[in-house]
Amino acid sequence: MGRVVALKPRQPQKRVSAQNKKRFMRHSLKYRMAIAAATVVTLVFVVRVGFTQHYAYTRLNEVIQAQQDTLVKLVADQLDEKLESRQVVLRRLARTLAPVLNQPPAQLRKLAADTVDMPEHFNATFLAWPDGTVAFSTAVPEGVKMTVGERDYFKNIMAGADFAVSDLLQGKHSSAPGVILAVPLRDAHGQLRGVVGGVLNLSADNFLRELAHHRVGVTGFYCLVSAGPNPRYAMHPDASKVLAPALPLGESCGAEQPETEWESVAPVQPVVARYLLESNGWEVVSVLPAAEAYAPLVEVRQRAIILGIVTLLAAGLLMWAAIRYLLAPLEHLHRSVRRLCEQPDAVAELPVQRDDEIGELAGAFSEVMTQLTEREAALKAANAAAAASEKRLEAIANHVPDLVAFVDAAERFVFVNRAYARHFGLPADQITGLTLRELWGTPEYVASKPYLAQASAGQAVTYTRENAEGVAWEMTFQPAWNETKDAVAGLHMFARDITGERQKLRSLEAQTLSDHLTGLLNRKGFDRRLQETMARADAGAYRAALLLVDLDDFKAVNDTFGHPVGDQLLVAFAERLRACVRNGDAVARIGGDEFAIILDNVSNPNTVERIAHTVVHAAMRPFDIDGHRLVSTGSVGSAMHLPDQGTSVSELFMRADMALYDAKRHGKACYASMGSRRPEEVRPEEVRSEV
Repeated sequence: MGRVVALKPRQPQKRVSAQNKKRFMRHSLKYRMAIAAATVVTLVFVVRVGFTQHYAYTRLNEVIQAQQDTLVKLVADQLDEKLESRQVVLRRLARTLAPVLNQPPAQLRKLAADTVDMPEHFNATFLAWPDGTVAFSTAVPEGVKMTVGERDYFKNIMAGADFAVSDLLQGKHSSAPGVILAVPLRDAHGQLRGVVGGVLNLSADNFLRELAHHRVGVTGFYCLVSAGPNPRYAMHPDASKVLAPALPLGESCGAEQPETEWESVAPVQPVVARYLLESNGWEVVSVLPAAEAYAPLVEVRQRAIILGIVTLLAAGLLMWAAIRYLLAPLEHLHRSVRRLCEQPDAVAELPVQRDDEIGELAGAFSEVMTQLTEREAALKAANAAAAASEKRLEAIANHVPDLVAFVDAAERFVFVNRAYARHFGLPADQITGLTLRELWGTPEYVASKPYLAQASAGQAVTYTRENAEGVAWEMTFQPAWNETKDAVAGLHMFARDITGERQKLRSLEAQTLSDHLTGLLNRKGFDRRLQETMARADAGAYRAALLLVDLDDFKAVNDTFGHPVGDQLLVAFAERLRACVRNGDAVARIGGDEFAIILDNVSNPNTVERIAHTVVHAAMRPFDIDGHRLVSTGSVGSAMHLPDQGTSVSELFMRADMALYDAKRHGKACYASMGSRRPEEVRPEEVRSEV
């Protein structure tokens, strides 16, 4: 209907002509053809440049990787030579000490200090006897006893190794990284008499410190990773990461970057080379950042892009000129059609007599104009009927108690019923035009944004929201499609108050989880609460505990005084159990005279013992029920759940039940925990004093 109305002149001729000229320049066929041709050429250029870039990146990466592999191998060979030279020094010291082992430790210490150049070769040397006792150490004052019998390098030498290197160590006083080299000390008959070791402080001025200050290229660096099941950084350009855990495989000195889909275009992964030391299996890693490694490639690419852009602009200009010349007859037809906006009777002036594609297009356009004129009246009648139907639907919506609204694709209100307006305390005409965020507020809008996005994508959504006052709403978003059914033009929104329904549901659920006699959790509620507590403990990495409580000789109370008195005793004991626990802990009745306590977030294990003793003493106090003074003791068994222990609910319950059985076996009226040697009993005089 909008196009038919546009046939009637509504603006001055000059203004219409200017607008038409702009629209013609923006949508003319020659411009689109020129853009299409330029796009094809651009795609060919981009594909060619992309292939060339990928090939150049691959070749450059191979060359740089080969260079780095060679460089890191040379560095590793140098480190091996340094360690081998220190091995020679230790063997020379062992040969020097072998003939004089009967000398006092002070003499042996002085001889070692004179033999080894410290700290040039080692920061300290020591001698250990076959039992692991240290005879002397140049780093430890005389008289201080030390033992190295449990060290890995000592065990390797005692097992027959000719040379051993320790794992990465941390100094006790300086916290500096270090490593110990060890060789056997044998007498003239080849018998093992001890182990000679040398200590290297890797943070001191030695060959490793020189390597740490050496750069790979301009911005690259080295790091050294220890071997073993728990590798750590022995050397790193960032001093704070020394002794920090490292990866057992594929270590990149912390410079790892995830590979992107455009790695060949914008490289981010550094060039990393690794080599293992033959002497101790440590790994030397060199890292060359991508910015430096691929700088020549980036520079060449920038120049190629500039040249390509200039070439594409020139080609596009030439294509536009050629297409303009070829489409000149079509522009004449276009000008004739544009005059119809001002003179509808000018249809007869269309060049329908041409015997080509332009003549066929003019004839078809003339037929369309005739049909549009005939259908304009029919469209007006249909619009009037639609307006009447819309008013009837609006009247129905205003009499519905639920909240009804419609928002357009920009999330602005187009219609709200009277119930919706009353809910927000605004007239309907003031709500119309507001956005959802403006009317609902940012918190409510952000909370509903995922459902709005889902509905805007074409899927009906129903969800429930509950505000701080406890009012619950069932929200439904129904997408409204456009006439062609290919896009969502807006959303129908419905809201229904379900607060009463929720309250009834919660009341019924609470009744199914509570014990009818004591008001505590029943067995079903206990199982659910225990499972939730253990899940929270595992997620928060803290401890939880389960206490099982049993009234001793409760059957005798029922047999002597009757079940009504027994029931009152259970109610009174349940009240005392509530007073024994902390806020947030759960108390349940899981059987006739069997109770359970769930302790959440047990930061101190003594808390379990304290609460258990409190329960035992609470049960000892007399109960005055229907004129009877009853004394019923209680036994308690506990079990602890540790995070990441993999304990199931049934396993934890079984452990607590075994502890309860242990408590009863030792005389009742006491407490036992799973894993303790004996239950902690309550002295008889304490029972008598309470009675």
